[in-house]
Amino acid sequence: MPGRGLVSAAALIAIALACLTVTRKLERERRLLRKLRKRGAVEPGWALPLDELTDDERDAAASLADSGVLEIGKQPAGDSLASRPGGGANGHRVFIRTAQLRGFRQKRMRLLVMGGFGAVLLAVIVALLILRR
Repeated sequence: MPGRGLVSAAALIAIALACLTVTRKLERERRLLRKLRKRGAVEPGWALPLDELTDDERDAAASLADSGVLEIGKQPAGDSLASRPGGGANGHRVFIRTAQLRGFRQKRMRLLVMGGFGAVLLAVIVALLILRR
């Protein structure tokens, strides 16, 4: 079968690209969490303005907010932080919800381990198919 090698190579490339995509996403989230912790954005009073984040960091923040680890919201109008320079687009600020962080880390580690195991399993199956030929 002449196209078998091409299909095998395409499958291995797809596995590698999927692994790289997941790794890149997790790394962006890790860097954002580190930045927020470094700046002390662990409670609403010390939230970081969204304007101070890059586009990639905003995407990661949205993803982490969907998972419940970050809170993105407006500062109250009377709050002194909202009147600071760089107060965020329309006062939107982000901070870490520390109570949710431990569970999130455990889930992320499980995802990494299971994803890695799945990728290795698929690679072994493709390799066995190649060797059976």
